[in-house]
Amino acid sequence: MASRALLRNSVLCWLLLVLLVACQSEKQTPPAIPARYVNSDVPGWQQRAGSLWLTDTLFSGWQVHITPSGDTLFCGSFLAGKADGVHRQWYASGRLREERHYHNGWQEGEQRGWHESGKPAFVYQFKNDVYEGSRTEWYANGKPALAGNYHEGQEVGLQRQWFDNGTLKVNYEVRNGRHYGFTGVKNCVNVWDSITVTH
Repeated sequence: MASRALLRNSVLCWLLLVLLVACQSEKQTPPAIPARYVNSDVPGWQQRAGSLWLTDTLFSGWQVHITPSGDTLFCGSFLAGKADGVHRQWYASGRLREERHYHNGWQEGEQRGWHESGKPAFVYQFKNDVYEGSRTEWYANGKPALAGNYHEGQEVGLQRQWFDNGTLKVNYEVRNGRHYGFTGVKNCVNVWDSITVTH
């Protein structure tokens, strides 16, 4: 009796495994970006309704910006006119300036930027083209400029900003859409305080 139940369970497990493999194989892989590199100074580029066109055709391939001296300042992939994949920008010095990730025209995942010195400028987290997670920025001198948290593009939790000398400028927490703490904004200002009366 026990051996019959064991056999039945084994057969069910194998059937489930076969179905799982069959379902996995039916998943379509996303189309590949064509190995087509076109410089951004070529005539015919247009932005229309959030899509990139080249001579009246939605662009699929890699748009690059290469200077006459041969330096690459930008390289980004597009699929059917939408930014898709990694986009990188460089300073004229050759240092990496930005690295952003896209899916179907929307920013997705971690986005990074650097100052020309090589020090970090920002690290953002995106989901469906809006902030999702931490957002951090630094001044060129390396001091923190901003540290915040987001959910579905809205501020949540602790939010802080600093002046470039390291002094705290803003320090508040967002709970249920309300701000608690020092926002750096005066909510109640008497307009007469800002008027100078001359006689």
